[in-house]
Amino acid sequence: MPTQPPRGFAQAQKQAESAARDKNKTKQLLQDALSKAYRNRQQLKSVWENLMALCRMLRAWSNGDYRSVPWKTIVLSLATIIYFLNPFDLAPDCIPGVGYVDDAVVLGFVVSSIKKEFDEFLRWESETRF
Repeated sequence: MPTQPPRGFAQAQKQAESAARDKNKTKQLLQDALSKAYRNRQQLKSVWENLMALCRMLRAWSNGDYRSVPWKTIVLSLATIIYFLNPFDLAPDCIPGVGYVDDAVVLGFVVSSIKKEFDEFLRWESETRF
């Protein structure tokens, strides 16, 4: 997994800083990301579980259900969603077979960067499910 953010991710982080301060914007970005993810589920199957968990973590945070998330983790996670939503990122999404490779790299980079917090969320989530 890369140790440096992929090219183009810094711009997504700047947008995420602003979007994270507005819970409604965060919720809209999540809704858009989930819609895109479900439309492209076959192409995303290798990263599906992590993408869905990241969305659940952001949703739980934005709803106020899960508050044990450092600001940096929120920004990195939301930047991943913003990067994913950009159809003209490093590898345009319309290119069959490679359009989501850069998105997968970004997701992998962020999940490895926030591993501790990500695992804590998954643990919390499994304990709070009925």
